[in-house]
Amino acid sequence: MALIAVTVKQVRHFPIIEIAFFRNIPTMIIIPIILKKKNISFFGNNKPFLWFRGLMGIIGMLTIFYTFVNLPLTEAMTIQQLRPFFIFFLAGIFLKEKLHLRQIPFFVFAFLGGLLVIKPGFRMDIFPAFIGLLATFFMAAGHITIRHLRKTDHHLVIINYLAYISAFISSIILLFQKNFIVPDSSELFILFLLGLFALISQYSLTKAYQMAPASLVSLYSYSQIIFSGIFGLLLFKEIPDLLTVIGASFIIFSGYLNYRIEINN
Repeated sequence: MALIAVTVKQVRHFPIIEIAFFRNIPTMIIIPIILKKKNISFFGNNKPFLWFRGLMGIIGMLTIFYTFVNLPLTEAMTIQQLRPFFIFFLAGIFLKEKLHLRQIPFFVFAFLGGLLVIKPGFRMDIFPAFIGLLATFFMAAGHITIRHLRKTDHHLVIINYLAYISAFISSIILLFQKNFIVPDSSELFILFLLGLFALISQYSLTKAYQMAPASLVSLYSYSQIIFSGIFGLLLFKEIPDLLTVIGASFIIFSGYLNYRIEINN
């Protein structure tokens, strides 16, 4: 996921909807071949939830890409790490995964960490930060849907639906916008890498959510803050400010405490 953010930032002069379109191409080529070899139906079983996963995915994808382009890498990725806390609540409501009252203070602590990163009232670029928060919710809803679909559909089918629905919607928008930029060879290579990183990420993520509770899997996403901080410093000379560092620490610590409660119950 951190490498996806890097590649998106490298081609930020492209329309976001075009970046989203190219992101799906490797998946659209590779996954159907694997499904054909495994003799798995492309169409899946639980079609309403497969379509819902695809819609949540494309909305989350576009809003996340927007934050990658318009915010420092560490800030954009840190805001995304509020996603596990949305997942905790959504998993309890829709998947009936058990929540504990002891977790509520940690949710509040994580929210405060998010405020330190977003810094409402203290920054001019508040809109991208709030778009990042919106993206976090849609991605959490998509991940909860993956967990629900584990009982009915193969993880490759879920990935395939996301890719084709995302590509279809983004291509329609591109046709209406009429602002497609023809990439040169180096840009095309970066866009190919974006699609490859996205495929690996989606495969790993979908497989993980089918194997373990959503609240447990989401914990490991906190490593993205560390990776994005390193990449942001090395590639874009971005140095996170003190409030971002403190806020990220709050979120990571809260996530760890929630993880300890999960494994002890």
